[in-house]
Amino acid sequence: MLTPITYRGFDMRPVTLTVAGLFSIAAHDAAQAQSAGQPIVAVAQIDDNAGSGQSKTLTQMMLTAIAATQKFRVMERGQLDVLVQEQQRAKSGLVTSRNGGKVGGFQGADYLIYGTITTLSATKKSDFGATFGMALLSGDKQQQTNCYGGEVTLSLDIRITDGETGQIKYVKRLDEKKKAGTICGEGVPQVNATELFRSAADKVATGLVTTVYPMKVANAQSDGTLMLNYGEGSVKLNDLVAIFRTGEAVIDPDTGKQLGSSEQRIGVVQITDVQSSFSKARPAAGFETPAQARDIARMATDDDLSAYPKAKFKRK
Repeated sequence: MLTPITYRGFDMRPVTLTVAGLFSIAAHDAAQAQSAGQPIVAVAQIDDNAGSGQSKTLTQMMLTAIAATQKFRVMERGQLDVLVQEQQRAKSGLVTSRNGGKVGGFQGADYLIYGTITTLSATKKSDFGATFGMALLSGDKQQQTNCYGGEVTLSLDIRITDGETGQIKYVKRLDEKKKAGTICGEGVPQVNATELFRSAADKVATGLVTTVYPMKVANAQSDGTLMLNYGEGSVKLNDLVAIFRTGEAVIDPDTGKQLGSSEQRIGVVQITDVQSSFSKARPAAGFETPAQARDIARMATDDDLSAYPKAKFKRK
């Protein structure tokens, strides 16, 4: 078992090697069960500037979360120069990628994930309520037992690139927070760091999958319920999701290349049910124009919500 991380007076229980091993097995099994035609994702490198000792565990959690979407094959790579190696092998015919090439026993990664654990910080605060409660229970006003709580923050920088071109497809800074349990007297507050890293890994998977395969309305039912083509690992109960209608294609007048499409926000829905491969949502605001299949769905931003000032959204 790994030694607990003691950080600024906090005992942050890490993931054990046994759990990390289970994640690795789950990721491998899920990847093997997927179609050979799916894009391949590799974790190129996770730097640990915070000294958390959890870069390998975070890598396994990312692979598991990505495999669980059932939209990618996963392959772990731990070297910073993976992109260069993939390009060199592709040129020499040693790598098979989704886009073609000779079979040589290896497969190149279509998408590469780079990350940096930038911060694992803790704030320790006196819990005056608990301290007062302890004083009342003890009945001894002279002998006071101090109680403490606090919060732990994990900050992570993520970059996802195209494995062939090196083009950055997704960039995000993630900040995960978890409150520590209150402790009175001797000892230090404890936080299970597993939950922080797992939440970050889930968000990386969501960012990847919604970048490559935008979340969409799969079915619009007559009672207003929308079926979305993403489920566990991508959305959570009560999440707010904005729905967009795709308009005309935007074409470069010089090259004739499609640059994108115009979009119109038509409403916001709230997730009411989450299954393994799909979710259900109910309208929360908007929809003067009814939603329909193939409408784009994205996690609602503050701008999306502010577009409906009279709506009373149920927060998580």
